[in-house]
Order: sequence, then structure tokens, then C-alpha cells
Amino acid sequence: MLKSINQSSLLGSAANNSSDTFDVLWRNNAPWFEAPNIRRGGWSGVVKCVVDSLGKPEKVFIKRQENHMTRTLKHPIKGIPTFLREYHNIQSLHAKRIPTLDVLYFGVRSSKAILVTKALEGYASLDEIDFQTLNGRERKALIIRIAELIHHLHRFHYQHNCLYPKHIMVRYQDNEWDVKLIDLEKLKYRLFKKNAVIHDLTTFIRHLNGLWTARDIVVFFQAYFGQQKISLTSKKIIHQMCKKIQQKANSRKQFQSVFMP
Repeated sequence: MLKSINQSSLLGSAANNSSDTFDVLWRNNAPWFEAPNIRRGGWSGVVKCVVDSLGKPEKVFIKRQENHMTRTLKHPIKGIPTFLREYHNIQSLHAKRIPTLDVLYFGVRSSKAILVTKALEGYASLDEIDFQTLNGRERKALIIRIAELIHHLHRFHYQHNCLYPKHIMVRYQDNEWDVKLIDLEKLKYRLFKKNAVIHDLTTFIRHLNGLWTARDIVVFFQAYFGQQKISLTSKKIIHQMCKKIQQKANSRKQFQSVFMP
């Protein structure tokens, strides 16, 4: 259990590297929330626990990593901690008023990095939602809210790069849907917005796996493009997406025929 982490001092600055706070977070022995990711001689893991924040208990996720690097244009050889990129991406989305995680602490020490975020209590990932239990108004409102959020992301040329339903967190409260994006480690800026649109929407639609009906998908595109009647330009984008989805489906069938007869 962590003690006396001052929330106000933890928000907003990647330069916050209090030695005591870093040590306490690093030594936390809560069980892994997810099995650690081990690659290239490094590791990255997540625990969920309760911390004392300004005298109030706060459920948080503590993400720790060591020698878990990602290469960037500015750091093509040694790279930077993947959590540093995720932290910057979270801050970028907050600056654009795009709902995502709230950071309580970020710190780097040599090859080690720690990122602490508030747990999204009361939220569920989109793939956990049973749409059969929603009435027509709730169902449509949720689809429209998701479409608007993704459109807002793309408006600023951001590509999520891993836009699976499980990375969209939703909560129904006070007769409206609250939606947030998570898993921003791979988010990046695209010079041409259309590339971000086609990549993300292809990924998203392809991984719905029957979660939505055909009518739901039409409602989604109407809300995303802001068009009751889909324009020719929008239809061309949808056609490109469908073509990519079909190509991936054909590749999977070919793989299965060779390796899984």
C-alpha cells in the first residue's frame, strides 16, 4: 500500500522525479494486474492498488518498466521509454480536450520508468458491453458518442494506431455516455489526416466481431462524417476501408489453409 502521494504535486509535469516517490512506487509489491511484457532484454508490467491521495483512497494503475524502449525520430538508436511516449500522448490529448486517462505521476530514472494513472472506476471496455441489454436510445447514443470522439481525435491528425474496442472505455451515468480512449503508447501524428482515418477505422470496424449490426455501423459513419446522407467523398473512404478489411480476411484464410489445414 502506498502512502501520502500528493495528487496536486503529481499532475502535469514529466519532470516530477521525487526520489522518495519513485522508490516507493517501484518497490510496490501488489500482484500483477497483467502478466509482464518481456522483450529485447527489458520488461513492462502493471499493478492495480489503492493509494492515499490527499487523505482520500484512490484506485490507481501503476505501470513500471525497465529497459523497455521504443525508437523515435529524435532517438533512433537508443530510443526512449515507451511510458515516456505514452505520457506525452496523454498530455497531448488532454490539451485537445480528448477524453483519456488522468495521470497522477510520471517519473524516469536511468532505464526505469513509472506511470501512474487513475483507475477508470465504473467504466467498461466497449467489447464488454452487451448491446442486447441497451434500449434503442441508449444504443444509438453510445454509437454516436464513440463516433464523435474518434472524429475529434482525427480532426487533430492523431492516429491511435491500436483502435480496438477494448481500448475504448465507456460509462453510462446521468442518462448519458462518457467515453474515453486508452492505450496511447502507439498514438502518433499523421501529416495527412486521411491516413489516420483509414487506418484507425479499418482496425476498429474489423475488430467489432459482430458487436454491432449493419444498421449500427451506418449510424456510426453518419455520426463520424456528420452526414445524414453519406457523401461521395466519404463513401470512397469507406470503400478503401472495406478493401483493406477484405485483404486482411483473405490473408488470414490463406494463412489458415497453409498452417492450419
